This record gives sequence, structure tokens and C-alpha cells, in this order.
Amino acid sequence: MSVKISAPNLYRKFFIDRDFERLDLFQLLTEKYQLQRVLYPGSFVHVTPSFVFPDMVYVDNDKGAKKFFDNSNFREYVAGRKKYPQDPKIIYHFADYRNGFDEQDGNFDLLISQYAGFVGQHCKRYLMKGGLLLVNNSHGDAGVAALDEDYQLIAVAHLRNGKFRISENKLEEYFVPKSSKVSVTKSYLLDLQRGVGYKKPASAYIFRKLI
Repeated sequence: MSVKISAPNLYRKFFIDRDFERLDLFQLLTEKYQLQRVLYPGSFVHVTPSFVFPDMVYVDNDKGAKKFFDNSNFREYVAGRKKYPQDPKIIYHFADYRNGFDEQDGNFDLLISQYAGFVGQHCKRYLMKGGLLLVNNSHGDAGVAALDEDYQLIAVAHLRNGKFRISENKLEEYFVPKSSKVSVTKSYLLDLQRGVGYKKPASAYIFRKLI
């Protein structure tokens, strides 16, 4: 008889209680793109991807996150919720992702950027050619990726009535600024450090790395 492991307090507080696990989004991604090795810089303790992806690397320099990952209890919790047959592989780096960390370049097929700055720029080198960037636009990271010749927008994710769906339709309608008063360039967004308003936004964007 299996024993249900309680969610670690920090994970419950920030992701379960706030209904912010986003498990269905990660499930949609792996079903559509068959992803395996995933990098999540600026993750804090958002270990939901480990329920879906068997090989995860997390990077964060928050001391609370370090304490969380140093405690083996979270691994038991992940093992109890995983959707794949093999044992989960989880690596955590206590580091500022902007300064680099001990992982090989071109060794991941998904890079996750959620509310942590310009992950898609600083950690691009770790993503293999043809790999995917899952990114939102809270700090302008999606907008920068849209202007980056190394990336190509291939899909968007919309949240409707508590459920995500992925769409590949009319992608040319995204990243059209609401205002024409400012020239939206990569350098402008990097200096601004936040997203600008677009006529047609999405909850998240999926880019493919071209080189």
C-alpha cells in the first residue's frame, strides 16, 4: 500500500495554496514535444515540472530554496506525484543563473523562464539546437526572445477557465505593441526590465532555438 507524502510547506504555500502549480501546462508540453531534460533557472521551489519531466535541473540563489532542496523530503513528494515510470533525476544549483553554473552547453531540450528576469538570454547557451524556451513576459523575456534571431515563436499557451491550451494559430498577431510611440527593441526591453503591452497577449510563449 503506497503512502501519500504531504507537500513540503514552502511548496504548498507558494504553489498549491495559490493555485499556481501549472501542472497541466507542463503535461501539454511533454505530450506535444516529448521533452526529457529540462533546465529551470530562477525556479525558487517550483518543482511541479519534476512531476512530468524525468530529468530536471533547477537553479536559484534564494537561501530558502537552498534549504528546500537540501531536504530530501521534497524528493519523496516528487516521487509520489510523478507521471513517468523511472525514478526522478533532480539536480539543484545554488547560484545566480546570470553568472553561469556547472552544466554543459547545448544539453537541454527545454528551458523554463517564469518571473525570473531574462533567462532566455542568459541561459540560451545551455539549450540545444531545436530545443524549446517556455517563457512568459513578466519581465520582458518573451518580448526579447521575439526579437532574437536565435529564437522562433512556434506556439503560445492560453489560460482559460483554469485550464491551459496550446495554440499554433496566427502567431504573427503576437508581439505587436499597443503603442507606436516607442520603438520596442531588444536593448529597450533589457533596459526597461519589464514587459510592454501587446495587442494580443498570451499566458506563455513557446520558442524554438534555431542555432
